[in-house]
Amino acid sequence: MTLTDAQGLLDRCFTGGEEGAPRLREQEDARFALRPSAVWLEYRWYIQAEGMAEVFLKWGRVSASQSPSAEATVLRVHLLGASPGLSERAHRLLEGGAPSRDPMLDLIGDDGLRRESAAFGRTRVTVEHWDSPPGPRPLLEDARFTSLAAVLESADSTPEVRHEAVQRLADERSPRVTAVLLALVERKPSLMALRVLSEWGVVEARAALQRALALVAPDNPADLWALTALDRRLAAWAALREMAAPEASRPSPVPPRHQ
Repeated sequence: MTLTDAQGLLDRCFTGGEEGAPRLREQEDARFALRPSAVWLEYRWYIQAEGMAEVFLKWGRVSASQSPSAEATVLRVHLLGASPGLSERAHRLLEGGAPSRDPMLDLIGDDGLRRESAAFGRTRVTVEHWDSPPGPRPLLEDARFTSLAAVLESADSTPEVRHEAVQRLADERSPRVTAVLLALVERKPSLMALRVLSEWGVVEARAALQRALALVAPDNPADLWALTALDRRLAAWAALREMAAPEASRPSPVPPRHQ
């Protein structure tokens, strides 16, 4: 499947869908030209109801003139939140492909996400359910939570230790963990914490994310790309919140009087 074909497939499956943030196409921004990679990336963020479909494409790092006919190696969808409509649209991408196992599983093992994957020649299309399991997760033991939170608060903790602590805390999706992660990113940049908060749709983290983005050195295109993508994800969550606000503010219908 060429890049043009893959983009056309996306357009057809998500026709009429609202995009919550501008598309991010790496090849069109000179700042990302030096990112060490063998591929180019394009991201899109579709929003609906209470969910988001974050879509990205990969293709070989060829010139702009060669890209339309280049082979799209990966088309991947992350389903966040809860939107049956977006889930249905995402699954249309798999129609007509040969069911297959995503090779990512061989690299990362079982991370608890549900994935469905189909191959179209050498192009792999995968739908990942980041929205599952739904609802709150079990709470950590108080002593464990306090210990991990203390790691984030300590000035002596290394970035690697903080990264691991954030991962462990993210096993519990709760207001107290959100508060601890927000406090961390207010004090210092943490890519891992910003990833988690953006995945959860915590738009209050966007100001801290944008400060971190402003501090990225021009010769660090990898972090520049990652933070820009997370900022667009939070922008999409904010747009989704704004879409829901008018409905929430409407007065409840007055029940009819009994005759």
